[in-house]
Amino acid sequence: MARRGKDKGDEGAAGSPADPKGDLMPDLDAAWVDRIRARLLEWYAGAARDLPWRADRDAYRILVSETMLVQTTVAAVVPFFHRFLERFPSVEALAGADEADVLKAWEGLGYYRRARQLQAAARAIVRDHGGRVPDDAEAIRALPGVGRYIAGAVLSFAYDRPAPIVEANTQRVLARWLSWPEPLASTKSQARLWLAAGRLVPEVDAGRFNQAFMELGAILCTPRAPMCLVCPVAADCLARLQGKQDSIPLAVPKAKPLDVEEACALVVRQGRLLVVRRSAGGLWQGFWEFPTVHRSGADPAGRIPVSEGDLAGGIPRLTGVEVSIGPKVHSLSYGVTKHKVRLTAYAAVGRSETTTPGPNLDRAEWADLAILEGLPLSGSARKLAAWVAARGLGSLGFDAD
Repeated sequence: MARRGKDKGDEGAAGSPADPKGDLMPDLDAAWVDRIRARLLEWYAGAARDLPWRADRDAYRILVSETMLVQTTVAAVVPFFHRFLERFPSVEALAGADEADVLKAWEGLGYYRRARQLQAAARAIVRDHGGRVPDDAEAIRALPGVGRYIAGAVLSFAYDRPAPIVEANTQRVLARWLSWPEPLASTKSQARLWLAAGRLVPEVDAGRFNQAFMELGAILCTPRAPMCLVCPVAADCLARLQGKQDSIPLAVPKAKPLDVEEACALVVRQGRLLVVRRSAGGLWQGFWEFPTVHRSGADPAGRIPVSEGDLAGGIPRLTGVEVSIGPKVHSLSYGVTKHKVRLTAYAAVGRSETTTPGPNLDRAEWADLAILEGLPLSGSARKLAAWVAARGLGSLGFDAD
């Protein structure tokens, strides 16, 4: 746990604006640190948003919210947070739940590995800590899925420990305060920003300071067009003083996403749809979807579509069911990890009944359309199921019998 005080290399440097290598280090100036703390907390008293996980200092609720907020906006998280806590109101309830129920409660929030890690953490808390989220830095970091940021958030928000936090908003704020010129993802940058965050977090009222710190980045010190004119700490921001607030942090071009073409079959037999469940080890493990084949990459002329022949041969391999492929009925595009996926759905008729799950699948079943609503579905399957439900099986153009 980082505390205000000396860090390695601080000796003889207190009060100096730069280290021997020329890096600006205002966080070694006690007066600068005190001004940042005081002005930030004063601003936060009137600017704090009313967010559900700020209603109390319940460590379990904070752990849930911070896990949800990783790579996800506050606006997106709020409704999921309410629903998740209604379904799993305590760490014991989450620890004892079936994984499929947890995934269903998380459905639509994305990054499902977080849900599995959160449940694994809950089970560890019940098993090893008597159902109480630990207030020790080493113990909380040992929980599944809990990295340095989530540990700092729980320790400071729930227990008011002076633990630093560096996440998307605070690292941008820190980079501007320090006029840090390098890409934020580098090892050197992360080390510097965590060092500064550790020097800034106060011994007392650490949780409120960290909340204010994050709030400033979310509301005023935004990625584009930061609102410096109304920022409470603009006078101590080195990037602002140097006129660099719009160029810091240094922007790094994102890699172009990889194109993937997918085709799935909405296979109907006796009023039911054929669905499959991914087996353990993959991105969508434990999730149900319509049987799908895919192709990665593109030829010089563009994407290579998945053919009807690919689908006709792939479905029996994936499910053991012989099918007749019909017309294209729907298409959608979505992004997942580093891929840009275009999915085309075909209507199809099942010509055999018995199912046998194929590669990377552990289940293949016939399901009533209404039952799909209760299953954890992949993002694309959820959209397709809603599309079919809105139109009925008759929209697929086949006789369901």
